Amino acid sequence: MFYLDLEKDDGTVVSIKFQENNTSLGKKWATKLKKIIDNKNPVGQPHRIYNLNNQWNEASVIKSINNCIEKINAYKPTIDYYIDTDTMSQNQSNKLHHYFEILRGENDDPNQFYDDAPKDIKLIIDEYNVLIHRWEDLGALGRVVVHFKNRPMYKMEDEDFDAFTMRWKPGDVRLNYCHKGKPLYDVYKDADEDISGDNITPQSRYSADFNINFDHGPGLNVNFMNWWIEHEQKLNSLGFNGDKRMALGWAVIGRIIGDPGQVKQQIIGSTTIIGARYD
Repeated sequence: MFYLDLEKDDGTVVSIKFQENNTSLGKKWATKLKKIIDNKNPVGQPHRIYNLNNQWNEASVIKSINNCIEKINAYKPTIDYYIDTDTMSQNQSNKLHHYFEILRGENDDPNQFYDDAPKDIKLIIDEYNVLIHRWEDLGALGRVVVHFKNRPMYKMEDEDFDAFTMRWKPGDVRLNYCHKGKPLYDVYKDADEDISGDNITPQSRYSADFNINFDHGPGLNVNFMNWWIEHEQKLNSLGFNGDKRMALGWAVIGRIIGDPGQVKQQIIGSTTIIGARYD
């Protein structure tokens, strides 16, 4: 069994118990997670707890995004886009994310800009991306995203793609996306017209990183199927042909122990991810 330890503002520590699924990808992920824990890899970005505390609202997220833009541009003028109101649209979020793709590149193959940047600017670029996703999660039912520093990534095998679903459930443990760009369903969901073809990237690798979700998946709805038909020629030209390697949705690799609603209530107010452990 695994445990994820979280800390609240008053110093209280709460834990989520979870275990891997008995699937090809679930078992592989659990093995890699144990190795990361044994090696004592620290959690990067330990504040990635979404909609489970009252630290953030739309105005504060936007203010922090603009602060990141100012600091990046002070190092090297790159982002010529700001949000000048206390609210923003999905289209504006897409534009902001497009700049992240330009600045960052892949985790294990960064762009020249990121490679050349000093450590503090690298951290700001990564935080800029986290803030965009924090805005996208506003109003959702909450999730905890766990990313380990210096974790290796591994290529998925054919049977691993069976773990992907659009019908995830509250309490599912899901594999983190670990590529530059967006997976195919997110391109549809975000109505993203700014993303280039080479940044539409189905998941094909995995690591020990994971997220614990308290929301329901939408399933493959009619609107998505209509979008697919409308864009089928372009998508086929990019190599998307409808098989399971499109990796639609999230790969479910585990499940929390206990009633998801009760577990969520226990962790409400958590602001920091301490780390993971197992017995």
